[in-house]
Amino acid sequence: MKKLLRTWFCLFLYILLVFFCITGAAEGQDEKKDWVEQALKAYDAQDYETSLYYFTLLADAGDPNAQYMTASHYFFSRGTEQDFDKAAVYARMSAEQGIPASQSLLAIMYLDGLGVEQNVAKAVEFSQLAADGGDAQAQFLLGWFYDYGIGVDQDFAKARDYYQLAAEQGNADAQTNLGALYEDGAGVPQSYEEAARYYQMAADQGFAYGQARLAQLYEFGDGVEQSHETSLKYYQLAADQGDSMGQWGMGKAYQFGVGVDVDYVKAAEYYQLSADQEDPDGLECLGYLYLEGLGVEQSLEKAIELYELAAERGSEEAQRQLLILGR
Repeated sequence: MKKLLRTWFCLFLYILLVFFCITGAAEGQDEKKDWVEQALKAYDAQDYETSLYYFTLLADAGDPNAQYMTASHYFFSRGTEQDFDKAAVYARMSAEQGIPASQSLLAIMYLDGLGVEQNVAKAVEFSQLAADGGDAQAQFLLGWFYDYGIGVDQDFAKARDYYQLAAEQGNADAQTNLGALYEDGAGVPQSYEEAARYYQMAADQGFAYGQARLAQLYEFGDGVEQSHETSLKYYQLAADQGDSMGQWGMGKAYQFGVGVDVDYVKAAEYYQLSADQEDPDGLECLGYLYLEGLGVEQSLEKAIELYELAAERGSEEAQRQLLILGR
């Protein structure tokens, strides 16, 4: 299942580009040019309190790029306590002047109700504005909206188009979700080879979910030459970053002795990590270990509890096990 992995954590990548925009806008204005230099110098030294001070001066003077930078300081709690309300104020000032990064930030804020009243329609609106301006993160988000029918009619073809635009700019979220469309044959002809290609792009950037999806292809030899060694490598990389699918994959490896010695205790530990994130596969597999008493103390009650949680989250195997158990 494709994910939205809190995309607002990626927005800081716009900062370097924004720096150049600010500098150009301040040329010929000695005082503002000094503020820019001080802001960039402080930011480079990770003295965010000082950089916030100078960016705020520029923002209050009407510079739209500095307004975005000020918003990002408040959003990411750089040099100040996190303040979504102030982030929204400055992001809106900047967005109204056509800065795609700010429009993208506002989209996330409206989606999650951060500093503004939650409004999915507004999230779509600002995503569209930013995506039209070439913003990769907004293109990914708009693709995600179409992928899952959130605020728009579900349309896999449009999801593909927007994911493609973002993927071409190196957005790892988009590369992974585009790969998933190819794996599922949604909006595109099914192609495990194309899925593997896009997952590999994301994995090469260290993106955990892309690594986990790639690991699964290597596990079964879909679109790539089957390799349990390579599969284990990518599951481990993903699990080490806290990805629930990667943790589930490592649990399977230890349960069945694929690439490692069978170790039910370690399998249970990895499944537990996955289950703690409410991953349906992690919940279902942990339930099985409790049912059989493998690596954990046998408990039918605990097994049923885990199967029920997994079933509620769409696990067909958990639903089947509950039927077998007469539940």
